[in-house]
Amino acid sequence: METRSSKTGVQQHAQLKAYTDWAEYHSQQDPMAVFYDTKEQHMAEVCRTLWATGYVAQFGVDAGHTLRIMASYFRKKVFGFDAWHTKGPGLPDRWTGNIDHSRAFTWTPQSFRELKKSMPRNVKLVPGLFDKQKIQDALPKGDAALISIDCDTGASTTTVLEAVRPTLGPGTRIIFDEYANYAGWRQHEFGAWQRFCEKYKIEYEYFGICEMDVSIEITDIKG
Repeated sequence: METRSSKTGVQQHAQLKAYTDWAEYHSQQDPMAVFYDTKEQHMAEVCRTLWATGYVAQFGVDAGHTLRIMASYFRKKVFGFDAWHTKGPGLPDRWTGNIDHSRAFTWTPQSFRELKKSMPRNVKLVPGLFDKQKIQDALPKGDAALISIDCDTGASTTTVLEAVRPTLGPGTRIIFDEYANYAGWRQHEFGAWQRFCEKYKIEYEYFGICEMDVSIEITDIKG
């Protein structure tokens, strides 16, 4: 019998609390996000209704499932950033509150080459740990239209947000892949975005949500 003192019981209790915490927070937002049945449907609607012009990029690609969806909506170059074979297994920092990822996201040079060959022609992959200068050097000049942040942890999310900050503006949409609905959600992508918005006086509205991923649209930047 599982109890709250067992591993499974603690995880289930923490997850239920996270659902409740997010539901209470989200219910206070005006407007609230639209709920989508699947991550694919959510991503497709964000892309289909995008009105801002500029570059499209994803940070945290792994095997590239959602990057392929993004690329299918645009003729222009779509950029994908991730560490892949340039690091050891696991995330570069601890994803507290979530399950153990110390052996996940492991790539060899050969598996990365195969991934690169399988990508749509309009996709450009940029391997390496997230670094502000490297990101800025790799991205094209101009504004950001759509950014997908699948960085998992707060530290990596902050690095990416600081790198793209000069290119953000009204109409820019950001999809956060692990924004809410798990234990510790306030400490990572959500927390990094809230601190970033406070620092640079960014105003935004929620666009969509499915499971842990949430999308926003920037309405104004006063900082």
